[in-house]
Amino acid sequence: MDMDRHDDFFLAWLARDARFQASIHFAPKTKLGYTVHRKVYASMNDEPKLNLWLASQGVHGRVLRDVKQIRKVLALLEPVWEAVKDGDNLQKLLLTMDVTSARKMDHEEMKSIISQLDSY
Repeated sequence: MDMDRHDDFFLAWLARDARFQASIHFAPKTKLGYTVHRKVYASMNDEPKLNLWLASQGVHGRVLRDVKQIRKVLALLEPVWEAVKDGDNLQKLLLTMDVTSARKMDHEEMKSIISQLDSY
């Protein structure tokens, strides 16, 4: 992706301001017995110029829960992983994004992911 200075400015802003949340919760009433929660805050405050730039990149919203929208933000940030301020939480999120299908995971696999999340 060839970015100009305008894109570089907003990408740096996104890397600095974005916050990531990922967790796995025990949910005995669900079929799987657990739920995966993911959330990305593109910025902690409503930033109209950043939001407009994100919309031009296909990301619609400041607080993202949709996996497709989260993947778009991750794709934008990929060239600048080391500059992301909330790196530990980004790693947690990436761990939950790499799960191919939570429905196919057995208890030991889920336990392993939970322990990795707790280690950050």
